[in-house]
Amino acid sequence: MNNDHSAAPNHSLHMRKVGEKLNPRWFVAEWLKEKGLKQADLANATGHDKSEVSLWINGHRRFNADVLEQFARVIGVQPADLLRPPSAVQQPEALYVGKVGAGAEVYRFDEGAVLEGVRTDFLRDAPNVAEIEGDSQYPLKDRWRIFYGPENQGVSEKCIGQLCVVQVKDGPTLLKTLKRGKRKGRWNLESWNAPTREDVELVWAALVEGIQPR
Repeated sequence: MNNDHSAAPNHSLHMRKVGEKLNPRWFVAEWLKEKGLKQADLANATGHDKSEVSLWINGHRRFNADVLEQFARVIGVQPADLLRPPSAVQQPEALYVGKVGAGAEVYRFDEGAVLEGVRTDFLRDAPNVAEIEGDSQYPLKDRWRIFYGPENQGVSEKCIGQLCVVQVKDGPTLLKTLKRGKRKGRWNLESWNAPTREDVELVWAALVEGIQPR
C-alpha cells in the first residue's frame, strides 16, 4: 500500500477561514437602519431563516441575484443601491407642479419648483407632486401631497382602475380614477364626490404612486 500522501491535493488551501467575509460588500445593514427595519423584518417578508439573513447581512454568505432582489424589494430600494451606503445614494427629487382644487383639477404653477427634503420610497417612479388644496377631495385632506409618475407617456394598462393624474385632450389636468369608456380609446373618469365624466379622450395618464399626509 502506498502511504505517500504528498501528491494528494491540499483541500485546506481552498477552504475559507471561519468568519472570513465575502466580497463585494453589501450595505444591507445600513439600509435597514435607514429605513427603520430589522433583520427579522427581512426574514418574515422573504421566508428565509433569521440565521440565514444574519449570515448574508454580516458578509459570511455570498448573495445571489434572487436574494438581493428580495431584500431590496422589502427595503424599498433598487438592488444596485445596496452596494452603497444610504448617504452615497442620491435621493430623487420631485417636481412640485401645482395644487389640486375644486373639481379635482390640477392648477399648475407657472414654473415648476423642485420639492426638496422629501424622501419617500416611491419617488423613483413618481417624479411629480401636487398638493391638495381645501376639503373638496375627501378623503384626501388639505395640504396632503400626491406623487405621480411621468407625464406625456400615453395611457398605460397599469393605470386602469387606479387613481391617476390625467390630461384631458383640449381640457384640464385632473385627479381621477381611470376606467375604460364605452368607445375605443375613450375613458371614464371617476371621482369620490362628483359625477363620472364618461368617454373622455386623454393625452396621458400618470399613476399616483403615493400619498403623503401633512
